[in-house]
Amino acid sequence: MAAQLFGGQVAGMRPDSAVYMLLDAARDPRIYSWLSEPREVIRQRCLYQGDVGDNLAHVAPYLLALREDQPESLRFAEAGFGHSWGLFLTSAAGFDDVRRHLRKFNVVYRQDGTPLVFRFYDPRVLRAFLPTCTGSELQRFFGPIDAFVAESEEGDALLRYSLRDGELVQSRLELDR
Repeated sequence: MAAQLFGGQVAGMRPDSAVYMLLDAARDPRIYSWLSEPREVIRQRCLYQGDVGDNLAHVAPYLLALREDQPESLRFAEAGFGHSWGLFLTSAAGFDDVRRHLRKFNVVYRQDGTPLVFRFYDPRVLRAFLPTCTGSELQRFFGPIDAFVAESEEGDALLRYSLRDGELVQSRLELDR
């Protein structure tokens, strides 16, 4: 999977783009356990913070910086593929800027003002959500993100979502598995 994630098709043509994984610890108890293990340094941080982050750490979304030269960082990508553990994204923005941007979408509000947790980091949710967005909603959601990449519904490919002239573009990247 490393070849697909770090190849030009996912990372895009920008040589300064980093690849991140947005991981959903609620999908499998092993995720939080693995995140808590001492190991080589993998840059990671929960999207929740404060008391909410402390109380929900075991089921929260986490941003991980993936590195091709750090096989341990790919552990989650390999183990969770096909199980909706999360999604990937690319950005030239730094880790903290990407996290700050993504945190804006943790909670959404119904028309009556009721807050809801927005699990956009679940590939099943992202695949359904992005095609419903207007151009301005897409611009706001993408922000500094060049591309969001989710597993396909069948689990046999990566679906890369990006913007071109303000329009959503989806491309399918077959996996060499």
